[in-house]
Amino acid sequence: MKLFLQQNVTLPELDAVHCNLCGKAVNKNVVGYLEDHISLSKTWGYHSPYDGEEHAIDLCVSCYKDWIKQFEIPPLLTTQTA
Repeated sequence: MKLFLQQNVTLPELDAVHCNLCGKAVNKNVVGYLEDHISLSKTWGYHSPYDGEEHAIDLCVSCYKDWIKQFEIPPLLTTQTA
């Protein structure tokens, strides 16, 4: 017979996101979901200046708009369909 012990487990819950560029909080809507923002992560490979490091950033929509204006080649845009 197997006997099981009940345990309480604490899981991490995302509480807030702040833009890495401007520092402002990404707001939550009336339902409690975070407003749109972009999250990027990169694990750097060998022979890079950040060899073996993982970098993660979050940008609010305003900072993302300003950032992509600096691109020589703009991001590829596609439209989601239902």
